[in-house]
Amino acid sequence: MNLTRATLFLLRKKHNIGELSSLQRGYNFNRYYSMNNEKNLNTQEGRKSKLQLTPDGKLTWNDYFALRRRRRLSERIITIPTTIGGFGLSIGYVATREFDPTPILGQEPFLIYGIGTILCGFTGLLVGPIVGSSIWKLFHREEVKLMEQRDREFFEHVKKNRADPSLHTLRNPAPDYYGEKIKSVQDYRKWLRKQREIVRKGTFHLGEEDDS
Repeated sequence: MNLTRATLFLLRKKHNIGELSSLQRGYNFNRYYSMNNEKNLNTQEGRKSKLQLTPDGKLTWNDYFALRRRRRLSERIITIPTTIGGFGLSIGYVATREFDPTPILGQEPFLIYGIGTILCGFTGLLVGPIVGSSIWKLFHREEVKLMEQRDREFFEHVKKNRADPSLHTLRNPAPDYYGEKIKSVQDYRKWLRKQREIVRKGTFHLGEEDDS
């Protein structure tokens, strides 16, 4: 009887220890998870705090142009390997083929292979900005929505303030019709002045033609 009670006591004690250890493990896990979650939140808040937002939750124009420059830089950097890769794949394909003097589409094989190589490199040049933009969005998920919102507003400003295409001439060309060269608020102000100058010159020349 005493042996049975002692055995039950030991089993209960062992069972209780097991429960306590599992609870302790659960407590430690929850504590670890909450600490990591708090750390991630602090990191995200730290990244957001570096960006100055307007009272309505939008990027300031200075931050927008800074992020726009970084995005374009990543697009240009990725364009280099994609262009080289396009040329490399086409040259590798041509190098593995046996030379056949038979004309292709009525043209010399070397001419067709050369055109194909140039087209492959040009394709890599076009694909590069798309890949670079995708990579930039992958590493800047927090800023993507803010950037897209400002992109729409920026292009609306450009569309609204650029000069009428009918006023553009060889002597009075359109400076940066799509606003691609605008990299800062100062550049945007210069762009506005140039657009107004085009309107003034174009209107002046049209008036002279009407008088004549």
